Amino acid sequence: MADAGKAQELIAQADKKMKGSLMSMFGGGSSRYEDAADMYNKAANTLKLAKKWEEAGATYVKACEAYLKMNSKHEAASELISASNCWKKTNVSEAVNCLQRAISLFTDDGRFSIAAKHQKEIAELYEQEMDIEHALDAYQQAADFYDGEGATSSTHQCLLKVAQYSAQLDKFDKAVELYEKVARAALDNSLLKWSVKDYFLRATLCILCNEDFVDASRAIDRYKEWDPSFASQRECTFLEAIIKAVEDHDIEAFTAAVVEYDSISKLDQWKTSMLLKIKNTLKSEEERLA
Repeated sequence: MADAGKAQELIAQADKKMKGSLMSMFGGGSSRYEDAADMYNKAANTLKLAKKWEEAGATYVKACEAYLKMNSKHEAASELISASNCWKKTNVSEAVNCLQRAISLFTDDGRFSIAAKHQKEIAELYEQEMDIEHALDAYQQAADFYDGEGATSSTHQCLLKVAQYSAQLDKFDKAVELYEKVARAALDNSLLKWSVKDYFLRATLCILCNEDFVDASRAIDRYKEWDPSFASQRECTFLEAIIKAVEDHDIEAFTAAVVEYDSISKLDQWKTSMLLKIKNTLKSEEERLA
């Protein structure tokens, strides 16, 4: 309690500094803002130690405002990051707001790499909240930041998230475009080439979710041209089997192919959900033809 009381005293003193006085007309304006920022920061740190997350977050924001009075954008952004870390404990929306403000300051200062890092952090917060649409948009923005800085690996990590969530929102064309883009880039990197078969698999599942087995077959042929080794891989055999099952309206063959593949290479939740969409479409088509 004593520590919390000390924090409130510092905040009150800092508030007075921010309001200023006649003395500020004769100089010392920058100094008083600097003093206020320091007091707010110390008070926020104290509140943080006391686990008073909302009070601490709000006080870091006050420190930010003091730094902005001095046009100290880097210090202001740092206070917003500290505020966000506190708000994460109680209010994700406020945490995101602080991060967005910090990102704006970083980009104004030309610091796009750190802006990208925190933009990705926003995407991850939306993921935790299961807010897929906002997560998708945030990952796309992070990818754009990273791409502008030439950070290819980080760009592709974010684009894969955009592809994943695009498919979950039934934006299959966008997902296919991104999976193929990342796959083509990975083919030129010996360390990443092993992952290409998974991107081909995901892209083809998206095409099938679009109810186009003809385009899916064409995609397989295209992927074999890009990577001749794909023809002999389990993913290719599996895709060809389910494409034929879709073409033949054969649910049993489709299910058998999925079970066989899953027995060797465990299907994750995303792939399972895509396969379920394809199977449900196949069922609907079978009922229509019955």
